[in-house]
Parts: sequence; C-alpha cells; structure tokens
Amino acid sequence: MLEPQEGLLPEDVIRAARLSEKLGFGYILRSDHLLPTSGRRGISSPECWTTLGAIAASTNKIKFGPLVSPVGFRNPALLARMATTVNSLSKGRLQLGLGAGWYEDEYKAFGIPFPDFKERRNQFLEALRIIRVLVDEGKVNFDGRYFSAHMETRLDIKGIKIVVGGKAPSIIRAASKYADEWNVFAPTKDEFARLRQNLTSQVQVSQMGPFFIADNHDTLKQKIIGRMKSVGVSVTYDDYLKRLRSRNVIMGTTREFSDQLKERVGWGISKFYFQTLEPNDEESIGLLADTLKSIS
Repeated sequence: MLEPQEGLLPEDVIRAARLSEKLGFGYILRSDHLLPTSGRRGISSPECWTTLGAIAASTNKIKFGPLVSPVGFRNPALLARMATTVNSLSKGRLQLGLGAGWYEDEYKAFGIPFPDFKERRNQFLEALRIIRVLVDEGKVNFDGRYFSAHMETRLDIKGIKIVVGGKAPSIIRAASKYADEWNVFAPTKDEFARLRQNLTSQVQVSQMGPFFIADNHDTLKQKIIGRMKSVGVSVTYDDYLKRLRSRNVIMGTTREFSDQLKERVGWGISKFYFQTLEPNDEESIGLLADTLKSIS
C-alpha cells in the first residue's frame, strides 16, 4: 500500500509495482489524494488514476487499485468509465476501492465542495449504488439528489471487485449491501469486534496499516529511528514506540510479526494491505514477502 502523495515520483510508483509483482505479492495499492496528507506542500504528489493506468501497462499478474478513491473527486459514472478502461488495459486485474473522503484541505485546494460528513456519506451511498449496478449489469439509469447516470459500457467493468473503506457504521452497512470487501484501518481487537457488528453480509474483511519488520530487535529499532528522522519526529524513541503501539501498528521480528498477523486472522481479518512510506526499502519489503510466504 503506497502513499505517493508524500513525495513519490510517478516512476517510484511503477518501480514499487514491478518489485511487488516480482516478490509475489497479490496486490499493489495506492492512496487517492490530491495533496500530501502530512500537511507538507511543494512536494511531488502524482495523481492516482494516471499512475494506475501506468501500473496496468507495466505489470502482468499483480492486482492493483486505489485504496480508496473519494467519490467527491469524480462523478461516479465517469469514475466507473475510468475503471473500465484501466481494467481492460490490465486484462481484468483492477479492484475498485471507494470512500467518502475526509481530507478537507485537498477539496478546497481543487475547488471541490466539502460538505459535512452526513452529506458526504449520502453522496457516497448514491455513487456506490451507481457503480454497483454498472459492475453487475454493465448499464445504469439513475437520478439521485447528488448524481445522475444514464449510461452503458461494453468495456470490462462486469466483475470488478468493489472495496469500501471506512469505520463509520453507516459506511460499513453500505459495504455489506454494495461491496465485495470492507477495509478497515489498523483497528484494535475490541474496536474491530464493535465495528464488525455493522456487517450484515459475508463480505471479505481486510486491514490496511503501517508496519515495521526486521530479523532482530536491534535492526528493528534502527528502522524505526530511520522513520522518525524521515518524517521529522521530535519525540524520544520510547515515546514514538508507544505512539506506534497505540495506533496498532504491526511490528516486530519476523516471528513476532507472524504471530500478530495470525492473531488478527483469528479476529476475522482475511487480507492485509501493508502501508509503506518507503517503497524503495527493498530489504524490508523483501523480508515482508518472505515472512508472509512462510505463514501457514
């Protein structure tokens, strides 16, 4: 899981996708943000769907997609048209992640209205209905409060997997009705159990979140200190470690890492997307791939 808005170049995204395919990962995903969410400005922030098209043309087997595309950025019928094109280009490897959007600054920067959550949720529900019908039937006729769509496509949209991301109960219930997969960001065990009560169907459950992995504790500490320096953290190492733990970051030696994943599988999470701000750290990503392959 890449966060290209935090200074990656387009070629970094393509390089990460090719590396992920080479190492045997099932998916390469990226965020869909128009500005760096860290608050930094004036750094590279390649647009999501342009790079997804490049990934489609630059890889052969790995599945890919946005996690997630806010529906407020693009008319849902247009977004579906974009998805069909990229899916066709990749011979059916796209999965479509959708969300309600949350980062107000990027909406304002691009002149996109940013209503309160209730209205963004209602916009999201309309968009999800439009896209679900298109994926199931290849055509849609819909007039709603926020969106209208009267279109038919002969490109490859049928069967695209829809992923809904979010923790709001209403979003999770929408995932139950319209999505194939619900994605949640780094929950605690208790939080996950509470949120999962809003699922009313057997959709697949996935987790996205950051990670740290190493062969031993000394190397693990150096990796964490390196991240502290790269993002400009001013607290002590121990305080930063507490912060990571409070945010439910999966981290540890390979055995500890495996145990944490197995525990979450026991909760009911069946798929994991590992968020990295350092996709060129081939050592960590290679170790992650080897560790995942060793888990039975």
